[in-house]
Amino acid sequence: MKRIVFLFGLGSLLFSCSPDVKSQDVEGSGLVWEKKQLNIGAVLEENGTATADFYFVNNTDTNVLIEDVQTDCGCTVADFSRDTIGIGKVGQVKVTYDHQSRGGTFSKMILVKTNLDQDGDSLFLEGVNVPYPKNPQSHYQVKKNGLGFVFETNNLGTLFTNQAKIKPLDFYNFKDTPIQLNQVQNNIPDYIQVQMVPSVVQPESRGVLEITYDPAIKNDFGFVEEELELSVISSEKMELSLKLIAVIHEYFDPTPINQLDSVPKLEISEQEVDLGRISSNKPISGTLTLENTGPQPLNLRKVVSNCSCLSFELPTNDLKSGQRADIVFTFDPKGRRGIDHKTLTFFSNDPINPTQMVIIKSRID
Repeated sequence: MKRIVFLFGLGSLLFSCSPDVKSQDVEGSGLVWEKKQLNIGAVLEENGTATADFYFVNNTDTNVLIEDVQTDCGCTVADFSRDTIGIGKVGQVKVTYDHQSRGGTFSKMILVKTNLDQDGDSLFLEGVNVPYPKNPQSHYQVKKNGLGFVFETNNLGTLFTNQAKIKPLDFYNFKDTPIQLNQVQNNIPDYIQVQMVPSVVQPESRGVLEITYDPAIKNDFGFVEEELELSVISSEKMELSLKLIAVIHEYFDPTPINQLDSVPKLEISEQEVDLGRISSNKPISGTLTLENTGPQPLNLRKVVSNCSCLSFELPTNDLKSGQRADIVFTFDPKGRRGIDHKTLTFFSNDPINPTQMVIIKSRID
């Protein structure tokens, strides 16, 4: 059984019941939840059911009684504090999840109703089901130092700077000795954390590497590649290489309608440039005009081309309201033939369109 417990000290939980937190979290039921959304990571079929605990503080001025807890799936069962919860006291909802041999990601809703709020608070339990393969040798075909993985390169998907992302990587220990992570990791950047679940994976059994990637600390945009060198211990200490890819976007809060005309706005003269028929023997250049049509200063966080054959010159990264700037790009078609598409991607502080792409087309002779 996989059991996940999310609980911090009672003092810090009560401290979170400040006026600011109350204005955000206490609207309605008066319960302040430690977390309303829990990700329990990978649920391996052979480990059976998984459990998670949601904790809350009664921040009302009266006693609270949980009257009912409803789930949106028969695979999810909830148990909860049956006694009256006094003012300032901590209550609990325990959720048991049965994967039922289904594969893929899941998100289950739990609705908690109390004597003070019949509409209830919505909680969410998320994770990834990992069924047991019929043939581990063929399923975990990427072998690394006696461990088997599904993919050579692991895609973390799209990341936003407001939230770290957890990616579970299941693997099979084909070795005849247990394996665990070395407590000392010297080659992992500060924006990546790695945990092995369980902490010791026995021979001929499966485990999970939970990769936590924080794009805000990474402080980059667009397509990124990482190659990790993990230190692991089995019969001896060894290195385990992992390749990761992701696409990072800056997160902006939704812009209220009454503020749409009060933010920086990036306008690009063309979204698609057709260079026409060109020779592979001669580089060709073009110009795009960038303009800030909003009242606030515009900052170009980053401009990225998808090929070393496409270079550009950007005179400035900052545009005042109404200011324009020309970006000159040069495409070198050497060694290429036929229809060709290249892109320039612009990342800016325009909260409405923070990521914009320009396609540069050509037909190369």
